[in-house]
Formats: sequence, structure tokens, C-alpha cells
Amino acid sequence: MNWAKLKNILIFIFIILNIILGYMNYKKKVEAFTLKAEQEANIKKLLYDSNIIIYTLLPQKYPPMRKLILQPKYIDDDEERNILKVIFEDTENIRISTETTEENEEKTIYYKDNKKIEFLTGRIFYEADLTSEDILVYNKEQSKKLADKFLDDLGYNLSKLEYDFREENGSYIYYYYEKYGDNIIYNSYIEFVIKPQGIEKVNIYKMEPVRYTGLSRSIYAPDEILFGFKNQIESTQKPDEIVVIKKIDIGYLIEDNMWNKEGEGVPYYRIILGDGRYFYINAYTNEIL
Repeated sequence: MNWAKLKNILIFIFIILNIILGYMNYKKKVEAFTLKAEQEANIKKLLYDSNIIIYTLLPQKYPPMRKLILQPKYIDDDEERNILKVIFEDTENIRISTETTEENEEKTIYYKDNKKIEFLTGRIFYEADLTSEDILVYNKEQSKKLADKFLDDLGYNLSKLEYDFREENGSYIYYYYEKYGDNIIYNSYIEFVIKPQGIEKVNIYKMEPVRYTGLSRSIYAPDEILFGFKNQIESTQKPDEIVVIKKIDIGYLIEDNMWNKEGEGVPYYRIILGDGRYFYINAYTNEIL
């Protein structure tokens, strides 16, 4: 008998068996943190019976998650000059001033014509006086093109941003959120206020991931989160009021909302209602922030 050949066959079989077992374990773990159709149907019916209607897809995966350290992104001189050139179109005849904020932080403000731009740690604020401007935005599609072009000119990759939209007092409001992998970073976003005359305000908050921290912890499933949300919203819900959930997603949020320093991003679900209200729910504890 050729023992060397038999040994190689046995090793090959052993490797194949390990691959199969590894795949089966992986599949078992994935299925353990996947929202089942029965779970989804049950929570939708339970919410419907309480006049809460879901008009969105639910997150299907909820694997254990680690916390994520985030820090304000430093804006260097080159980036600052590029932003000024993009928004002001050139860097001629710009007026400059500095102010100290209530947090004792110094900010630089640039003025040109009817526009101004403020720079702080990890933050950029833009505002324009549009009172004398002609109307150029007539619908949502045109306002979205304006916001997209603004971000594209600043070098953002639109395919890597998640956005929300609402109308408020005759203005179009957009929020574009940066992502880390498949998860949204709720503290890193761009807010647009667009009026019929054009872009009136842009608030940019720039937070960047540093590292994961701590051990992976189990998070609540989407149906459990929605059940807790139902109990919470029912305490303020008016009789016969219909609550519409237009979006539910998951990402990282710094709970103390400190924009100018490093912080610990905790996994949170976010529920957005049709009336524009936002609810952030801790994915570890199922508690509403």
C-alpha cells in the first residue's frame, strides 16, 4: 500500500471537512443575527394595530458590534483654500475676521459679496444672503442637483454618502451622512438649507474613525427596537393619530455630542418619522436617547 499517497488523501479530506464545518458555523452565526420573515411580519402587524405604519425596509442583519472611536477631522490650509475657491469661485477680495466661541474656541470667518464661511475644529459653516437673488429652484429634483454639485465640487464621493430629505417652511432640507463600512456615522454629516433662490446654508461636521474599541457586544434586533419604540411613542400619541415610520437604519453616534474632541461612537438605531421627527435608540440597551 502506498502510505504516502493515502496520507495525502486523508489530509485533503481533512481540509475539505474543515472548510465545510467552517462554512456551516459561519452560516449558523449569520442566520442567528438575521431578521426572519416571521419576526418582520409580527412586528409590522403589532405596530399597525397601534396605528404605526412602516413605509421602509427594515435592517436585515444585526451582528454583534464594537464601539468606534471618532475624532474631529483637521482641516489644513490647502483644504481650506480649496473650499474658499470652490464656494467663492476665486480668492480675490476676501475679508477675514476671527471670533471666540462660547466654548472658548477660535473660529475664522471669511466674507465675500453676500457669502460667508466659518471654520472651526472639524466644522465648516456656510451662509449666503439670498434676498436679492432670482428664483432658480422650483422642485425637489433641482434642489437635489444643487446639493449634489456642491458636494461633488468639494471632492465628496456621493456614492459613499447616505442622505435624508424633508421640506420645512418653504425650504428643502438635506442631510448627507458619511459612512464607515455599512454603518452611518451620525456625527459626520452635511446639512443643506435650500430656498427657491438657491443654497442658503451648509453646515459641515467632519468626524473620522480612529479605531474600534472594546469587545463586540450583542445588539438588539430591529423588531425588538421597534417594539420598544412602540411603547415609547404610545405615551405621547394622540387618539387615532397615525404615525408613519419612513426610515430605520443603524450607525454610530457620540452620545454627548461633543463636536470638537475625540469621542466614543456607540451603535444606535435611528428611526425617522414622516413628520420629520428623529429617534435615536441605543442598540446595546434599547433605550431612547
